[in-house]
Amino acid sequence: MPCYLFIFFLVCFANAQKRFQPEYFINKHNLKLPTITKGMLNVSDYTHTSDSWEYYYKGKTEKLDSVVEYLTIEGFQSSRTNKVYSYSNDTAFVRVVSIRLKDGDTLVNGNDTFTNNFRYQSAIDLETNCIYHSKFDERGIKLLDVSKCTNENEFYGQVFYLNAEKEYLQKYRKINSEIDSNSIRRYYLTPFDSIAADYMVKKGEEPFVVRLNIYNNKNKKQTSYSFDIFSKTHEVFDFDYYSYSNNNDLHRVYHFQVKNSKAKIREYELVNYTEYEYDKLGRKTTMITRVRPDPKYQKND
Repeated sequence: MPCYLFIFFLVCFANAQKRFQPEYFINKHNLKLPTITKGMLNVSDYTHTSDSWEYYYKGKTEKLDSVVEYLTIEGFQSSRTNKVYSYSNDTAFVRVVSIRLKDGDTLVNGNDTFTNNFRYQSAIDLETNCIYHSKFDERGIKLLDVSKCTNENEFYGQVFYLNAEKEYLQKYRKINSEIDSNSIRRYYLTPFDSIAADYMVKKGEEPFVVRLNIYNNKNKKQTSYSFDIFSKTHEVFDFDYYSYSNNNDLHRVYHFQVKNSKAKIREYELVNYTEYEYDKLGRKTTMITRVRPDPKYQKND
């Protein structure tokens, strides 16, 4: 290959790669993203536990065999969930029973079936005999979300189609065999095949960003921004910031929200943060979410 053609190829390749970097979307749309400071990550005041999951594994194999989860959510009854896993080839079968601790009522009683590396899920609720089907691609894009109960003859819900365009993936659903123009989503990918930007396409409007994901130099999600889809400005209204351990395990997720949605200059505050712990096999053992104490729960001195 002549030298000038080789150089031309490298320049074109570099420019193509830039299109899939998050910075491309930030510059293209002149997005004013908030800067995360050390002050914003001060978690000393977060003593009120909102959600608390504790996982207990019976086995020490790479595949899960039995998991017990305890859940406490402020304003809801505490519960305990038992999940027992079994496997056949590439299929995982999960028996799920969830009990409310206060009175022993059954909250969940069903069977889940996962295939294709947990990208396809079929669930049956043994209390109602309703069947649910969900399907995701390797990037986590939902392609199927349908259900059928005993008094129904067919599955009802949403079936999505995914096409690979030149610069993005496009997802849509059909109504009466025609594309629902308000259901179109476009996904732009990073060079390592993760979603960098998620666009919504509405009839008569220009595509606008729904979510923007920023990755660090280890290809781990660093920040994920959500944009207001109901206003013309499409500003950031909340975002998550991710931190990792030395083993690249997810350590904390900080969730921020805008203080005053009507303010001309957006200010953000830390709403809650979630901490994760893992065992030696990399399995999640504890997940605790903490929020600022609500004044109505605080005792008056």
